[in-house]
Order: sequence, then structure tokens, then C-alpha cells
Amino acid sequence: MIARLKRFAWILGRALGLERARAALSNSARAYREPAGPKLNLPPNLLEPVIRKRAIDADVPSGTLYEIWREIPGAHKWLHYFQIYEALFMPLIGKPIRMLEIGVYKGGSLAMWRQYLHPESVIVGIDIDPACASYDAPGQNMHVRIGDQADAEFLHEVSAAFGPFDVILDDGSHLCSHMLATFGNLFLGSLKDDGVYIAEDTHTNFWDGFRDQGYSFIDLCKDLVDLMHSHYVHNDFEKKFRLGGSDQLVSVAVPRISAHIKEINFHDSIVVIRKQSPKRLPATQHR
Repeated sequence: MIARLKRFAWILGRALGLERARAALSNSARAYREPAGPKLNLPPNLLEPVIRKRAIDADVPSGTLYEIWREIPGAHKWLHYFQIYEALFMPLIGKPIRMLEIGVYKGGSLAMWRQYLHPESVIVGIDIDPACASYDAPGQNMHVRIGDQADAEFLHEVSAAFGPFDVILDDGSHLCSHMLATFGNLFLGSLKDDGVYIAEDTHTNFWDGFRDQGYSFIDLCKDLVDLMHSHYVHNDFEKKFRLGGSDQLVSVAVPRISAHIKEINFHDSIVVIRKQSPKRLPATQHR
């Protein structure tokens, strides 16, 4: 009997050890890895440490959007975002738009956008927390729906009811898998062709607590830069794009998303992807 118990204990210990090993491997696969390319290809002086000091009161931003936000109770926002948003939304504040924000929390951001944007703008927030339904205010063109940002069917229902949107802002769970699913489900079908997709708090892609998989939204955005250039990949000769030339390409097949990306802007913790309708191929001209 004692021998059997010892055997069982050994088997159990081995199994637990294997589980710990599997967990360690899984965590390792999800962990952020610093890119090797800069160290291999840039002069060392470009990568020397530079000390950045902590923020002080003098770093508090100015501007209309921040002045609105600071009066809203329960609001939370990184201060350097306000200057970015002022520049992004400046062309939009004079006309009614449709905006979808993923993540409601305590309603502070929705209230900020309600005051900042055109009074006829429609603002929609989604959140998985049922308590956020209390911020639903149809009389103020402010709508809240409860659901999972990674649920394609739920997102489709929201888009069918309120879209297509001029602006989509992902400030939701910040889990890598959720950010990827949300972009994949919304960018093509729910954002207008001249719309703007914004992912906020992308610094979380570098924090273990939000890396539920190895491939992050930041990784996707870096790969989208490659996809933006898909029409050049197998056409490595300038004459193929020369206007009116005998070698000019008639057409090129590219991934759908690459034809709809106008530009990608990377900021500290914010990525902005501007959408467009598919355009003709670029051209060169020799005189």
C-alpha cells in the first residue's frame, strides 16, 4: 500500500512538473521580445541610454479637449493623448459624425466626446460590463450597448444599428486577442471609406498581463505597413509603374485590406489607421 502511494505521489509530482513546464513555455511564447534588427543595423550611439525624467505639473496639456475632460468626474486618460486627439479631430468637430468607442468604463470618455463633437454627432459606446448601460442617453445621441468586443455577431449588430462610423476608437480590454479581433471585424465593414480607426493604450501590448497571445496588435500594424506595399512585392521594376510606358502594368491583385489603408500613424501608445476606397496603382513619369 505504501509503495502504491509513493508511486502515485511520484506520478502526480511529475504531472504537476509537466504542467508547470507547459505553463512556462506558454508564457515564454506570449512574452514580448525586443527586436534584434536595430542593434544589428544601427550605429551603437543611436541606441545609447537616454534618461527621461518623470512628468511634472507643467506637463499638463492645454486645449479645448483637455479642459472638457478635466471637469468630468471618474475620467481617466494619459495626458499626452489630448494633443494627438486635438489634431486628429480638428477636421471633424465642425460637422456631425458617427463615432464608436469600445470601452465605456465610468462614462467619462463618452461625456467628453459628447461635449467636444458636433451636437448632432452620434456617439456609441460598447462595454462588457452591464453597469455601463446606465450611460445610455439616446436623447443626447449617446448610445451604449453591452457585449463582448471580440464577438463578431455583436459588433455586426451594433454596426448595423448605428454605422457605418467615421471614427472607431478601441479603448476596451487591451488584450492582444481582443484588439486583433475588433480590428478584423470592424475595419472593412463598419468604418467609412474615409474613416479613422484608432487603437488606444497600445503600450499594453508590451505588458505581460495583456499579452494573451504572442502576436499583438502592434505586430499586426507593423505587418500592415508591409501589406500597404503589396503591389511592389512581385513587381520590382520601376518601368512597370511608368505612366503610358510599354511595360506599365494593367492591374495587380493585392490583399483587400492593403487597398483600403491610406496611412498608418504611430504615436506613443496610439496607432491611427486611415481608411480609403481602393485607388488606382501609383505611377511614375519621366520627362
